Amino acid sequence: MTAAVRFTLGDGAQQAVASVPVVALSGDLDFTNAEQLRDDIHTILAPDHHDLVLDLTDLDFCDSTGIRIFLAIRKLLQERGGTVALTGLNSRLTRIFRLTGLVQAFIIQPTVADALALLRSRS
Repeated sequence: MTAAVRFTLGDGAQQAVASVPVVALSGDLDFTNAEQLRDDIHTILAPDHHDLVLDLTDLDFCDSTGIRIFLAIRKLLQERGGTVALTGLNSRLTRIFRLTGLVQAFIIQPTVADALALLRSRS
């Protein structure tokens, strides 16, 4: 299975942060589709987007190529003065991010709503 990108800009309850894209990934993110994800994210992000939420709740697998893409997206948004929030990490992804020290590089929250609330409080 390959990763699929679902894209939303929030619903009525999230109008205050409608400018924060939420991208939900599902399936596997690996060398076969990571570059496509990067291209999709670049297409989704408008010049005025400073933050992004990646919902990994349904992501079953992510290899080093996928993590490299997360870091590239983070770099792009940092250059804009923003950040990337990751939500819904399973235990395997949580372990990888802790072991590599990447928990310091991203905002990690349990849910999309938590991430959006945190981003809202920072702006």
